[in-house]
Amino acid sequence: MKIAKRLLILFITLTLCAGYANAEEYVTLAQLREQAEVGWNETYEAMGREIVADPEMGWFPEADTCPMVSVDPYTIDPDDERVDKWRELPHSLIYDDLPDRIVLEVRNYDAFDLVPLGSWPRKWLGEHFSYYDGEFPDREAEDCDIDFKTFLATFESELLAFTGLSLNDVHIEEIQVVNPSYKAIKVNGEYVRGDKLHAAGGYFIAVHQLVHGIPVLGARDAYDKGRIQFDYNMPDYRSMCIWSVANPVVTEADVPLLSFDGFKGKPEELIDAGKLRGVDAMRFGYGTCEDGDEWKLVPVWIVTCGYTNNPKSDKNVMGYYDEKEGGFFSPQGYGDYYFSAQTGEMLEQYAISPAEDALRMPEILTWSDVK
Repeated sequence: MKIAKRLLILFITLTLCAGYANAEEYVTLAQLREQAEVGWNETYEAMGREIVADPEMGWFPEADTCPMVSVDPYTIDPDDERVDKWRELPHSLIYDDLPDRIVLEVRNYDAFDLVPLGSWPRKWLGEHFSYYDGEFPDREAEDCDIDFKTFLATFESELLAFTGLSLNDVHIEEIQVVNPSYKAIKVNGEYVRGDKLHAAGGYFIAVHQLVHGIPVLGARDAYDKGRIQFDYNMPDYRSMCIWSVANPVVTEADVPLLSFDGFKGKPEELIDAGKLRGVDAMRFGYGTCEDGDEWKLVPVWIVTCGYTNNPKSDKNVMGYYDEKEGGFFSPQGYGDYYFSAQTGEMLEQYAISPAEDALRMPEILTWSDVK
């Protein structure tokens, strides 16, 4: 009898503790933002390897709530006069048959490439400067007929015309200032600029659409549904690519999110299992999931890391700097992986069509589910 009583007390205690833990496990977006500011800097020992988690924390949304939202993919009538404005330009290329995006290009290669493309096989000198998460450039592009201020105004004008969005409705992910390329000539053992290969420098901008203040980060590598980019070198050498979403409808005013420590526990399980190798960056936002015939925006963490299903192998897992090529190399297993910000589960990507991807729809929790 005493044993039964003790078991009953133990069961009640564990149940209460589980309830308290569950209540503490979930937070609002505002609380998660405060927790994420602390960051993650830990080193783990797993299956004979040293695994470092020291991610660069991307820009975190300033919103206080995280709604569930249904959306439509971006579409536009190919005969729309906004497209005609680009199509009527010389050297234009319009890709308007994609299921969820439009790509507009004006590429006068004869004017831009002073040397025919690919005919300079030796070393060349290029120069670009990148600015991230809303930082504006502190320099102008060389030999470009517009300055950065004019470039930004031109982009916002096109953005408004095609999507109805302004710069207040997007988060600027990256801006590049690009200078012309030159032949590399060796002088006294060092390479210096020779003749120009490109006629003009220019600017590039990539933004993510904000829905209720939260960036739409797409379904893989952030290159779809939510991303818009624009580049300009000269009037007849520029392009715009639009992957935004439309008609957002709130289906749940606010949903609970795993606390930052609670979420970290999920990648830590994969680290212990030998599958996840290193955590280099993290970003919070919306992933795009197909739910039956609907598109849903789901809160996710994007974790840039190395991942493998073979814990015994180190092949093609972690990125590395290639000194010979002079750049960072990303093997097959290294990249952006999506995790539900509510449950911590890794979300698989799948192809809807050859030109369109989605994330698997995860379990959605409401506040009544976790209280």
